[in-house]
Amino acid sequence: PPVSKEVKDYLVYIISYMTDASFQSIRSGWKAVLHICAAAAQDPALSEGTIEVAFKVVEKVNADSCYHLFLENFTDGIRALLAFASCKVEKKPGKDGKEAKPEMSVQAIQYLLKAADKLADPQTDLPAASSLSQDPAITDGHPAAVWFPILRGLSMLVGDPRRDVRALALNGVFDILREHGKQVFDEDTWRMVFNGVIKPLFDDIHHQLAPQSDRKDGQGNEGRPDAGHWASMGPPTCLAALTQLVRLIEAHLDVLAFLLDDVLRLIRNCIQHEFEAVARIGVEGFKQLLICTGKNMKPQSWQKVTTCILELFKDSMPTKLMEVDAKVSAQLPFNKDDVVIQCVVQLLLIDMLQDAVSQHYETIPESGIMTLLDALQQSFEFAQEFNRQIELRQALKRLGFMKEVKQLPGLLKQERESLSCSLRILFQVQADPRMSGSEFASRAVDRLLRLCSSVLQNYVNKERILQRSERPDSVESLKDKEATIVEVEREVHGLVPIISEVVVKGLKDLPPKLFEQHVHVLFPLFCELT
Repeated sequence: PPVSKEVKDYLVYIISYMTDASFQSIRSGWKAVLHICAAAAQDPALSEGTIEVAFKVVEKVNADSCYHLFLENFTDGIRALLAFASCKVEKKPGKDGKEAKPEMSVQAIQYLLKAADKLADPQTDLPAASSLSQDPAITDGHPAAVWFPILRGLSMLVGDPRRDVRALALNGVFDILREHGKQVFDEDTWRMVFNGVIKPLFDDIHHQLAPQSDRKDGQGNEGRPDAGHWASMGPPTCLAALTQLVRLIEAHLDVLAFLLDDVLRLIRNCIQHEFEAVARIGVEGFKQLLICTGKNMKPQSWQKVTTCILELFKDSMPTKLMEVDAKVSAQLPFNKDDVVIQCVVQLLLIDMLQDAVSQHYETIPESGIMTLLDALQQSFEFAQEFNRQIELRQALKRLGFMKEVKQLPGLLKQERESLSCSLRILFQVQADPRMSGSEFASRAVDRLLRLCSSVLQNYVNKERILQRSERPDSVESLKDKEATIVEVEREVHGLVPIISEVVVKGLKDLPPKLFEQHVHVLFPLFCELT
């Protein structure tokens, strides 16, 4: 028969009395004591008072004078602390009506961090602990065995609905890794930590953010009691986790460079998330990684980064916009939100790329620079092709895509920003002594001349349309003509700063010899500018 609540209460109070009266005599009995306390913390039927009594017992072995007892029963002690850290016993609101702070859980986490500090101390006799990890590679005696109970336990608390618990657990995981990891982990252990702690931490965050149809457990956010918490706190928690990960990589880049592929894959999963907030956070995290570590990255690491950026540009290209048949389609053949997120990510990636190059151009290898230019070129060419198709854009608006804006759906900003960024980098490449005589030099010159000629010719053509009110061949009605003129005006206004602030300035700042090589090609087009 099940044990009654009264018997459980009585047992906890007996344990408390025993530890008070015969503390030094318990010896090997602490294993059973800690097990009973952990069970009490996990029992929802017990009252707050009973659970607090059990926690005070655990606190006794966490006192400095008795800490050897905790180390001797390390695994059971960690299990008990994690139980109290997770315990959500109901507390009465304070006098001001606000929810009481989870003081017991916070204190339990502090004790977990204390245990980590003790483990990192060379003078501490490490316990012969058995790991709580499910990873069969982490056997008793492995260096990770005594660390995984703490790290994995804290990482699981990152999903706690209580703000203080969540923040302390997240900071605790990465503080331990940043402060102690380099001294106590070898490469194999670091890889185990990434696969067994960091990656599951982000997987848990993504899992909680997933809509109901994508949840493997069949429980969507709508049916969860803390659904409101994850709707508002999930993205900030993801940002905080990415920021902490970047700080860890920055602090130990020399040791953790071998994990760069895994880190980039994790960031890429964030950027490709179906929630726009998480996608934005992913790009922001990537930007932080590049800004903070770029100056210390080796060429092979930069090559991995630039290749990842190129792949992200390809994957987030809103190609579904081209799948609409302007004359036949009766509804959008894609999910509007998904495509909007792709458009947003394209702009964010361009901004990230521009910041990274402006700060770390000298450390990026020549091949990496060309890879980034390829990414920008693809973004520019796709946006330019889409913007030219006025009839397609009208059909998209008619079918409900971006119907809330007055203008036609367009990728004008993507076209402008990718073009501007490409030109700035290409002008920088012309003055780069590393590129002189390299296999990339001629490609860079050809691309620069082609883009400069394209932007100047485009401006001239658009100006002629506006001045003469010419009607393109594809325009069949007055309404279509008016829409075309409006879009042409927007394009012209967008080209002006690119020509004046990027093309003209870039040519002016070129070394005289390079200027003489290029000006004869572009001068006739400059003469046509109005």
